[in-house]
Amino acid sequence: MCRDWSDCEFRVPSGDSIERLYEFLSECFPPDRPVFAEIARTGKRFYTWTPHTLYSGDEIVGNVSLMPMRIWLDGCVTKVMGVASVATAPQYRRQGVASHVLHCALRSVDPQDVPCVLLTGLPDVYQGVGFQVVPQEYRAVRASQLHFTSGGFDGTLFESLDDARLPELARVYDQEYPNYDGKVHRDSDYWQLYAMLFNLAPQSRILLCMQGPEVLGYVRFDQDKDRLTVCELCVEPSAADVCEALLGFLREFAAHANVEWLSLAFPPGHFAWALLRRHGVAVEPEPAGVAREAFMVRPASGKSRPSLRGLQWSLADKF
Repeated sequence: MCRDWSDCEFRVPSGDSIERLYEFLSECFPPDRPVFAEIARTGKRFYTWTPHTLYSGDEIVGNVSLMPMRIWLDGCVTKVMGVASVATAPQYRRQGVASHVLHCALRSVDPQDVPCVLLTGLPDVYQGVGFQVVPQEYRAVRASQLHFTSGGFDGTLFESLDDARLPELARVYDQEYPNYDGKVHRDSDYWQLYAMLFNLAPQSRILLCMQGPEVLGYVRFDQDKDRLTVCELCVEPSAADVCEALLGFLREFAAHANVEWLSLAFPPGHFAWALLRRHGVAVEPEPAGVAREAFMVRPASGKSRPSLRGLQWSLADKF
């Protein structure tokens, strides 16, 4: 049963209200509890994430958060609006709250003439407000087929990132890694968000390929139960030897972790696909076993969707 929520008020919480919202969202999204606990502890801004919370008096009824971002599309930086933290208080569920908060939030976005993007395990919730699933293609290779050596480079593994490492990653990502469609434009504030989320994800790792003190490229992956999910391979495309070294380091890590598969979440034009073909590495559909959230897009108001069709969203940039 749906009801009219016009007697409730939308507010952007602050002070004690934002603390209560963090607690509310932690209850709604248990896997995100460490994230909300961290931003509550540090008081740091969560990049451009801004909650729009529906209240009945002082009681939270529901929430939707908007996060303006920029991505590369067709060689240009394009604004998009990330939609996240859509939640309803348990006592108000199945009464149309999610639909109401989404409609209200999207009405505020439409004059900006930007597409909206989100990741969700419940795509049916969003189709009614104009979102469409954009299928994501994840391919896989057997680690044993990656017959690559270090090539004389050094591999350094990190399970956490500090401020000293971020400029090195940013240089490779911004200046050497190509601007594929869907590549997020990461400013300094975004890199702080990136590091925080990485440090709170116990399964995430970053491998650097180094020559002396210089970082030549890096690969980011998650250690899942039966595979490594590789979500970033950032190298200058002409540096095939660096790319091969990183793949060799991944093979060694996979052998140590006793996993057979590497799932590769790369954009369609990523140079690694051609390198794997040249070396005769069989690329297969990703084996079943890992639940992937649906990536959904709502085109800008009055515009068609062709430029977003086929967009691959990096799993390193989940929000």
